[in-house]
Amino acid sequence: MLFQTPREGDRVHMSAVRRLGEARDESVRLAEALSAAQGTPAERGAARDLAAGRAGVAAREAWLVWVERNV
Repeated sequence: MLFQTPREGDRVHMSAVRRLGEARDESVRLAEALSAAQGTPAERGAARDLAAGRAGVAAREAWLVWVERNV
């Protein structure tokens, strides 16, 4: 017997949506930090942090799609 993967509305789906929202919020915060750091020695680190934040958003989006498609 095959088990179904999580469906929309269950705890796993809600967690994936919440975590994606958190990652997006963090990405916005990091973009603002980069903007504030432009022209300073902190700019390079802020750009690196933003790139990592955007990668985190992409990973969370991919996970949500996986959960919603019941892959």
